[in-house]
Amino acid sequence: MQQHWPGFGLGEETLDKAVWFGSLVGLERAYRVMIEYGLPTRAAPDEMFRRFPLVRVLSPELELRFDGPEEAPLPHVYFRGPDFTLSPLCLFDIEADEWSHDDLIALTTVPWAADWLACYEGWLATGRWLGGGRHARTPEEKAS
Repeated sequence: MQQHWPGFGLGEETLDKAVWFGSLVGLERAYRVMIEYGLPTRAAPDEMFRRFPLVRVLSPELELRFDGPEEAPLPHVYFRGPDFTLSPLCLFDIEADEWSHDDLIALTTVPWAADWLACYEGWLATGRWLGGGRHARTPEEKAS
């Protein structure tokens, strides 16, 4: 991570999990983000951060819009309460296998997060998500 994104620092590390903190710029603003990733385990195989890296925007707080044409008040996130603005970003299509455990987070997840932030700023300005993609549902969302 440090080689490609020197502004990102390792905030937590255990034998099976790492959390990085750093800043990314969308089109106009800088955002403080957190990336959490853990190795798959038998004890908790369905924890999202063990299936793929999770990116959350810590600041500034993401805005929800209830007046736009999009289905959700914040497109392309995995809504998790109680604070929906800290929900993990949906950066790729899980069902299309666009990310694997062999991929480097610094070369996939971080650039995708920067692209997501640019699309988010466009969505704030226009009410439309112009980033394309299909929001894949997690197993938890499919069950509900």
